Amino acid sequence: MKKRNMYAAVLLTAILSVTSLGSAGHVQAAGDTSGVRLQTVSAEKGNALTTDVLTKDTGKSQKKLAIQAGATKQKAALTGKGKNVRAKATTKKDTSYIPVVKGVTGSEEGKQGNVALGNSVGTTDGTMGKRYLYSQKVEFQGKGSFSFSVKCIKAKTAGRNVVYGVFKQASLEDPIDKSSVDVVTKKGDHKTVVVKIPKAGTYYIGIYTMVNAKDKSESWKFTTGAIYWNGNNRTITSDKKIAVGHKTTQTNYFKMKTTESGYITVIASDPKNKIVLYDSKKNRLTESTIAKYGVTYGVPKGRTYYIKVWSPASEDGGYTLVAKNRKISEKSGSSKSNAVEIKKNTTIKGTMETGVKRADWYKIRLTSKRSVELSWKARTNEKMKLAIYQGSRKIDTKTLTYADASYKLKSVGKWPKDTYYLKVYTDTEKSSGWYILRWK
Repeated sequence: MKKRNMYAAVLLTAILSVTSLGSAGHVQAAGDTSGVRLQTVSAEKGNALTTDVLTKDTGKSQKKLAIQAGATKQKAALTGKGKNVRAKATTKKDTSYIPVVKGVTGSEEGKQGNVALGNSVGTTDGTMGKRYLYSQKVEFQGKGSFSFSVKCIKAKTAGRNVVYGVFKQASLEDPIDKSSVDVVTKKGDHKTVVVKIPKAGTYYIGIYTMVNAKDKSESWKFTTGAIYWNGNNRTITSDKKIAVGHKTTQTNYFKMKTTESGYITVIASDPKNKIVLYDSKKNRLTESTIAKYGVTYGVPKGRTYYIKVWSPASEDGGYTLVAKNRKISEKSGSSKSNAVEIKKNTTIKGTMETGVKRADWYKIRLTSKRSVELSWKARTNEKMKLAIYQGSRKIDTKTLTYADASYKLKSVGKWPKDTYYLKVYTDTEKSSGWYILRWK
């Protein structure tokens, strides 16, 4: 699988890589899992869904693989232990179970599941009469993506096709689509299938063999685990990271109400995501900005916005998103005639509000001839400009685009005693962001 610039990714090649971001855990043995470590991480209070963590131990630093979907309304969850096509036990008790956890970054925890197929390990299908089979019902509360990982730890008969994935029926004869299943054939096979969940509903996850159940020589065992990421639109709050599940191209609208006058910075783990800001009535306020540039909007307190995110197809199954609302207390002039004075070595902060075309005016008084160094730092969703005037004469204009960048403007020689004016502005009402000014 390709290396992704995601803050968190899917289960990848790990049997159960549902690793918690920034969470500490302990390492312990995990049965017949050669080359694999089991890590248990602490769960967020009130989260009843659990899953243990198995990750490949390569001797190198482990890549963090958690992904978040912090929708509080999906707490009622994803799965019960309903086994609608439960296999009949023969010589041993059937303890097969596939743990399913929802993505809520920082709070994934649980235990590895085990599935056994074949007469000699005690599980024979009694419903189909044709295959060794294990089926488990799962309820999804919305569209999204689902990663299902298996590792074959026992295969008495190698070379057989053992199919696992997500299906529409308990009999496992009708997969969601061709890409929702995969195959293991021998001991040591270690795979993950990422499945697009098209809508809320009841589905079935499971494993079955492609041989007749009357073949008494069959014997298979697997370690298993799965995670579901919500792909629905939802309401978000400042600094609450979420994960958005999707496999194919998708557009989402995330509702957010500002609690501070200042700015919003939107950060997406997929740099190809395109972000647009809308007002409370879904009127478009900005042009599309690619996430890799960093996206910042100037906003007043108490306004409701919709953050539209377009995401390309993802083999990883989703991306993380966080919006940060920060406060800036501003005192600026609305015109040159009422420009606010900036004292030497004093830092001034301000914002350009989204949806409003305006300028902020400041002035610097030099009481004697001297050298001047002016620092300007800004971040915007498009462009922000700074114009410098001596009286009515424009001395210079600088432009900052997208990124958190800065300029230091030094005078050539000494500036004469005079009043100098600074104009911070945007060319269009679709540009906005924050800025900092200082001189010495």
